[in-house]
Amino acid sequence: MKKNINFMVLFFLIVFFIREFHVANRKSITCDETVHIPAGYFYVKKGDFYINFEHPPFSKTLSGIFLLSTKIVFPEDLYKSLRMNEWNLGMAFFYLNRDNVDKIVLLSRLPVILLGILLGFYIYLWTSDLYGKIAGIFSLFLFTFCPNFLAHSCLVTTDVPFTLFFIMTLYFLWKFFEKDEIKYLIFSGFSFGLSLSTKFTGIILMPFILIILIILEKKLQKKEYLKFFILYLFLLPVFILLFTYRFQGILKPFEKKVFTTHDKVFYTYKYYGIGNFILGLKKIIFETTERGHFSYLNGKFSQHGWRYYFIFAFLYKTPIPLIILILLSIFIKPRIDKRERFIILPCIIYFIFASLSKKQIGIRYILPFYSLLYVYSGRLLVYSEKLRLKELTKKIIFIISLLWYLFESIKIHPHYIAYFNQIAGGPDNGWKHLIDSNIDWGQDLKELKQYLQKEGNPELLLNYFGTILPETYGLIYEPFLYPFFIYNVPEKNFHFNSSFPEKEYLAISVNHLVVLPYEDTEILNWLKKIKPKKKIGYSIFVYDITKDIKIREKMKELFEKYGFKKQAERQKNIIEKLKSHLNEKNLSYKKTS
Repeated sequence: MKKNINFMVLFFLIVFFIREFHVANRKSITCDETVHIPAGYFYVKKGDFYINFEHPPFSKTLSGIFLLSTKIVFPEDLYKSLRMNEWNLGMAFFYLNRDNVDKIVLLSRLPVILLGILLGFYIYLWTSDLYGKIAGIFSLFLFTFCPNFLAHSCLVTTDVPFTLFFIMTLYFLWKFFEKDEIKYLIFSGFSFGLSLSTKFTGIILMPFILIILIILEKKLQKKEYLKFFILYLFLLPVFILLFTYRFQGILKPFEKKVFTTHDKVFYTYKYYGIGNFILGLKKIIFETTERGHFSYLNGKFSQHGWRYYFIFAFLYKTPIPLIILILLSIFIKPRIDKRERFIILPCIIYFIFASLSKKQIGIRYILPFYSLLYVYSGRLLVYSEKLRLKELTKKIIFIISLLWYLFESIKIHPHYIAYFNQIAGGPDNGWKHLIDSNIDWGQDLKELKQYLQKEGNPELLLNYFGTILPETYGLIYEPFLYPFFIYNVPEKNFHFNSSFPEKEYLAISVNHLVVLPYEDTEILNWLKKIKPKKKIGYSIFVYDITKDIKIREKMKELFEKYGFKKQAERQKNIIEKLKSHLNEKNLSYKKTS
């Protein structure tokens, strides 16, 4: 029996790795990776932690270590000039290394995949300790085929690494209270330090959760435990945090410089090591409590989000069979056992915290919530006898739910970011409800390139949501109301397609189709009503505009409205030629008839 259990654990983790490796190799650079990958590389090479200071460095540093054996070109003078603008630095980093970009991206994603596998193992471990080995396999199955974890466990972001360290912190603290062995408190403190070194959510949220759990367990009533909590849940995590910054900036976190110009006094600050942590923490607190982030839900936009955003995100992005299994695990035994408080309390607190935040841009923000639910779902196998149903009926419900869940996961492969369930109308209609990293994070540029090659390389008008230059993947295109070009590059520097193309496609990212970056929220309403020729990974819509006069007339209007005179003139000439050809055909048809 033990051998069979171990085999199943290994099998599920290998399946997870194979699928993630395939996705990591297939998908293009996502938005945050444009910054995270170069940041990790320069952390390792230069020890410069200013780049992407809004996230602590640990997980990015791991990716940077995996790039040490790779040849990367980036001139020192360019690094110095772009260091203060991480997005321009990221674009330049990948463009200069475009011949090697696939290798760089794949290698940097590998450590995140490994951390994802470790997360699956700890979900299995905790569930097994609570409800038994079979329940552990069940929870591991739920994790292995979860579209949301498959979407983000192969990307160089902080979401999955933080979720791992979040779960490890709680699991080892739970083990300490169960076994009363100091080694588990040390492991918990170590994991807590890694969570602080990965994402600022750790410092904002984890102490709150830990204090509640400690008070509930009343361990603080024993004075001999107090020193252990201070040592291992405070000093040890702080030491690990300082270690990730190479102990830089402990005595001097920043340096203030004063200079005068035209009788005006200016101040600049240079941050060192841990000073960047303080700077990033201030920025994140400001974003989550005051400034917010542009969010989209069910056709509406908000700068500060909605308290119910993640309720809808959960209902849209969670496979329906999983929702059924979670509800069954809750109602099968509503009373929470003492041992389950370490799951339920953090689960509730985390979800409330995310819902109160003014930065709501993706389901990835509540991945720790999902992890805890997977552990909790293991109770379904222990308390199944409490369901007042016939044994055969229980088995049928359970088997159908598992097969349905498996089918949902396999069907969406490899487009996991764009997964939506039937409540949202599936991935084809997900963009009507949620956008940003819920469906379109710039991940399908490589697949667009491959599709165009299959179509005979038609000329391309492109509006791409991403933070790299499409030229990085060898795309040649004329920009269509592309925000990057609108704000940075004059029209005279555009590449223009031929005056009368034999074949021309328009490709637009879903985020831009929903007008995420535009002040005029109705600018592309007309295009939403037109069925695309092809959907690339559900995130890029492609239209054949070669002979489509209506689309070209709409494009001409927009080009004129926003001052793109050459592009408007080009469309005008093409429309005239198309109408002329159409008139000639009609005339020829009348003569023959």
